[in-house]
Amino acid sequence: MLTLGWEHEVGRSLHAWVREAEVPGAVVQHDVLTPFAPPLPPETTLLAWSTQDGRYHRAGREDVEVRVVGSQRLWQARHDAAGSKEPTEERPVFLGQLDEVALPRRLTLGAADSACRSTTALYRPGPGETGRLARAAHSFLRRRGIELQDPALPLAEQARPVIAVFSADLLEAAVRGMPAWVHAPRGAPGWLAEHWERYDLRPLGGEPTPAPAVGADEPARLIAQILEGGS
Repeated sequence: MLTLGWEHEVGRSLHAWVREAEVPGAVVQHDVLTPFAPPLPPETTLLAWSTQDGRYHRAGREDVEVRVVGSQRLWQARHDAAGSKEPTEERPVFLGQLDEVALPRRLTLGAADSACRSTTALYRPGPGETGRLARAAHSFLRRRGIELQDPALPLAEQARPVIAVFSADLLEAAVRGMPAWVHAPRGAPGWLAEHWERYDLRPLGGEPTPAPAVGADEPARLIAQILEGGS
């Protein structure tokens, strides 16, 4: 059985059944990892994006096996971008993360303000930025002369640079050939620097993030082979 984890009730029930029925269980990595990623279920196999991610998420546990399959999202992005044109928009877009539980709002708002004002980037509200506090933050950014982008506009279709505190969207942008950077003001938590290093994310002001390595085999096919009992 394959799941995205057991942090929700349905996943916890499924993994409890897996252990009782002695059915092999696996969790597929579906996003970049932070210290706030939910712990893995007991006696499971992690299908990781990379060896580094597998080691990080396993965190020394002896009951978790790691199989590196890569990221289907990044694999698909590389193939979709094959033969595509160079970036046509010079103005970057900053990915809003005011609803990100891993970071304090003062940091995500401060990062957006400083990055957008120094690069004239558009601010793209995150999908959860709909509450009163988020709307107040958007008003603050507008008063600072920052233009907001319609989040309904697909990010993958924009040929423009991307900036964020951290996000899998940065890796996808790099794979597609778009310049991508991370940015955080002073006072960022210590784990953020480790996160940037693990994914080779480059700070704003320097060279853009290099495209992450993507294997020749499609991750979905590798996962299917593992679930079928193959190598």
